[in-house]
Amino acid sequence: MCDDHAAVAAGAASAHSPMVGRWLTLDRARELNSRSWFYSMLKDNPQLTAIYPGIENDILRGGVDHHIHAYPDFVHRSQDMLDIAVEAAKAGMRAIAFKDHYNLTAGVAYMVQRVIDDMVADGRLPQRVEVYGGLGLNHGIDPEAVRIALKYPNVKCLWFPTFKSYGWARFAGIADRDDPANRYVRLCSPEGEVLPEVREVLGMAAEAGVAIGLGHTDFTELLPVATVANELGVRTVLDHPLLELNKLLLSEMKTLADLGTYVGTYCQPMIPSIYQPVADPFETVQVIGEIGAQRCLAGSDFGQVLHLDAIDGMRVFVRALLGFGVAPDDVRTIVCDTPARLLGLEPAT
Repeated sequence: MCDDHAAVAAGAASAHSPMVGRWLTLDRARELNSRSWFYSMLKDNPQLTAIYPGIENDILRGGVDHHIHAYPDFVHRSQDMLDIAVEAAKAGMRAIAFKDHYNLTAGVAYMVQRVIDDMVADGRLPQRVEVYGGLGLNHGIDPEAVRIALKYPNVKCLWFPTFKSYGWARFAGIADRDDPANRYVRLCSPEGEVLPEVREVLGMAAEAGVAIGLGHTDFTELLPVATVANELGVRTVLDHPLLELNKLLLSEMKTLADLGTYVGTYCQPMIPSIYQPVADPFETVQVIGEIGAQRCLAGSDFGQVLHLDAIDGMRVFVRALLGFGVAPDDVRTIVCDTPARLLGLEPAT
């Protein structure tokens, strides 16, 4: 990535270039949509001409996608859990994990694992993929619900509130400061203290060895929660902090990474889409470079009906990183090693 692009991607706005996002300037958005962008991108990234379908195969072998949306779910998804698991096994991936914003996915993950193992045993699949799930907490931070969920097999992650996040609503400017109807789920008090039920769930996650996705909240909540998580030894990850709906500044990501939180460098918004049509893919490249591959991890976050299928998305993501100059060893780290550590998987042999 050239220095000029890095500077723009970092959000170095001037008085002459208004912001259209937390990092993106109007000048950069115009550049990304200009007639000359395609040719200048190729000129600045000549390694793109060496990228071909299948170049990602070696990196995907042993890969882990810890954040996939699949059917059954409360909305339609592009694939069901078994479809994705079969594709992941064929790609040689090590593990996948399914997220539901509201409910427990571990039970279905267990049954999908049974089917995958049967398919391996009778020769329909060349190898096994590990299938995991967890619990989404948009119904509220309920320690008793978490306690029960942790009794299920195949649980590897808890996901803090997304659509019901108070921090997201505050960030979006739509939160009622008093919130009398409890429409949104808070992680911290108005004074910035981590709520007792949140601290209890963090402790339960630490004891059980499961990860926590920190959800769609803002830095005001993330900093105290990540601080307590670090004190308790909980593995945490920032869910797509480059997606505009809960976007963080690079300085905020660095602060949270210093507390031990992994930075989610996900397929979206690296791959711009109908869901976020104005995005700068080079922001992801810069984050990996400045945070370091050892603190970043990939995930598709796909399954939406207007996106690529999850494993196809990971394929394009890997190709893009390689084409934009991220070292193959670093790509392998964020696709294979760091997500495995997040989920508490044993080191690959």
